[in-house]
Amino acid sequence: MRKSIVSRFFSAMSMVLVFSIGTLGIFFVFFANRYFQTDRLNLLNLCVTNAQAAFNDSLQEKDGISTEAQRSKLRENLRLISNTTSTIVILADENGKCIVCTQEDECAHEGAFLPNDTMKKLGGVNATMQLGKIFEDIYSQTSQLSVGRAARDEKGNIIGYVLAFSDATNITVFSNAIISIFMVCAGTMLTISSVVSIIVTSHLTTPLRNISDAARRFSQGDFGARVEVDGDDEVAQLATTFNQMAGFVEKNEKSRSSFVANIAHELRTPMTSIKGFVDGMLDGTIPPAMQERYLTVISDEVGRLARLTNSMLDISKLESGEFIMNVANYNIWDTIAAIAFAFENRIEENNITLRGFTPEKIMVNADRDLIHQVVYNIFDNALKFTPQDGCITFSVTEDKSAGKVTVKIRNTGMGISKDALPYIFERFYKEDSSRSVHTKGAGIGLYISKTLVQRSGGDIWAESEEGQYTEFIFTVPAAKNTKQQSPKVTLPGTNKGKNNKQKVKNKR
Repeated sequence: MRKSIVSRFFSAMSMVLVFSIGTLGIFFVFFANRYFQTDRLNLLNLCVTNAQAAFNDSLQEKDGISTEAQRSKLRENLRLISNTTSTIVILADENGKCIVCTQEDECAHEGAFLPNDTMKKLGGVNATMQLGKIFEDIYSQTSQLSVGRAARDEKGNIIGYVLAFSDATNITVFSNAIISIFMVCAGTMLTISSVVSIIVTSHLTTPLRNISDAARRFSQGDFGARVEVDGDDEVAQLATTFNQMAGFVEKNEKSRSSFVANIAHELRTPMTSIKGFVDGMLDGTIPPAMQERYLTVISDEVGRLARLTNSMLDISKLESGEFIMNVANYNIWDTIAAIAFAFENRIEENNITLRGFTPEKIMVNADRDLIHQVVYNIFDNALKFTPQDGCITFSVTEDKSAGKVTVKIRNTGMGISKDALPYIFERFYKEDSSRSVHTKGAGIGLYISKTLVQRSGGDIWAESEEGQYTEFIFTVPAAKNTKQQSPKVTLPGTNKGKNNKQKVKNKR
C-alpha cells in the first residue's frame, strides 16, 4: 500500500518524539528517584550519628540505661531526633536485642533481635552503612530504607547497635506522581507536535501535489500546465524549474509543429511546380519550343529541394552532435572572397555594389567549412533582400585583447522590424511574407548559421533599421601568433573594361 509523504513524515516524527520523550522520562524518573533516595539516606546517616552520640552520653551516666527511667529519657531524646527527620530509631544491645525504639504507636521492635547477618555486617566496619530490608515480618507489606552502625566503647568493643528506618513508600508515591505528570505533559507535547507536523507536511506537500498534477496534465498533452510559485524555498525552486522546463517543452512542441508544417509547405511548393510543368509537357500543354525554359524552372526547383534536404541533414547532425569539427588556423578573407566570386552573377544582375571589400590576412581558429557555410548563408540572405543598385558592406576586424575576430555584413534595403529581430535566428522563422517579395527559402539558414557560430566558440546577432539596412555580425576565435599580410587573391573588379565587364563595384 502506498504511503503518502504526510503519513511517513508523521510516523517518523511520532517515533522520534515517543523515543525521545520516553528516554527523557526514564532518565528523569531514575535520577529524581536516586536524588530523593540519596537525600533520605543522608538524613538517616545524620540521624544514626546523632542517635549514637545520645546513646554514648547515656552510657556515660552513673547507671547507664539499666533502668526504665533512663531508657525512657533516652527514648525521648531519640524521638526528638527521629521526629525531626521522620524516621524510626532503634537501639540494640551487644547481643542484637532491641531495647529502645522511637516508634510512638505500638512498637513491634523492642524485644526483637537483629538478624545475625546484619550484626555481622555492622560489626565488620566502623562506619554507618546502608542495610537491606530487615524485620521482614514487620515490614512485609512496605518498602523501607535503613542504615545502621555498631556502637563501640573507647577500646573499640561493640556495646550495641544503632539503626534508623524510613518508610520508602513516600519515594514510590513521589515517583509515581512524577511519572503521571510526565505522561500528561508528554501526551500533550506529542499531540501538539503531531498536529503541527501534519499541518507543516501538508503545507510542504501541497506544491508537490500541484507539480504532480501539472506533470500529469502535461503528459496528457496540456502543454500550458503551470505551477503557482509561492515562496523561495527548495519546493518553490522546484516549481520554478518545472515551469521553466514546461515552457521550454511547450516552445519545442510549438517549434516541432511549426517545423512539420513548414517542411510540408516547403516540400509541397516545389513538388507542385515540378509536377505541373512535367504534366504540361506530357499532355502537350507546354509546346516543345518552351520546354527548355520550363525544364530550367524544374531544375531550379529540384535544386531548391536538394538545398532544403541538405539543410535538414545539417540540422539533424548539429542537434545530434554528429557534426565533426576540424579546427585550424586560416585566413577568413579567403572564405569571404571565394563566396563573393561564387555570387558574382547575382551581384552583376542586380548591379549591387560591394564596399569594404579590402581583404587582408586576418587569421581565425575555426572549422573552415563551418564558417564558409555561415558566411554563405548570410551573404545569400543579404543578396535576397538587397534592392536593385543596392549596396553590401563588409567589415572584418580583430580584437587581439579579446582574442576574437568580428565579421560584419550589412546590406541596404527594407530592413527587419524590431518585433521580428529577436526571432530571426529561430528555426523556420520567416518575417511576414506580405512585407517582402522575397518569399523563397525555408527559414533555416540563419538558424544553422547561429548553431555553427556557437559551435565554433563565437556569437552572432543582427542589427537593423527599417527602410535603411540590415547588418549581421558574428565573432569567431582569432588565431594566435599570426602576422597580417596582404593575400595574393584576385577580387571582383571595379572597372567596366572590354575584357572585364563586371558590375561588381569594389569600394573602400
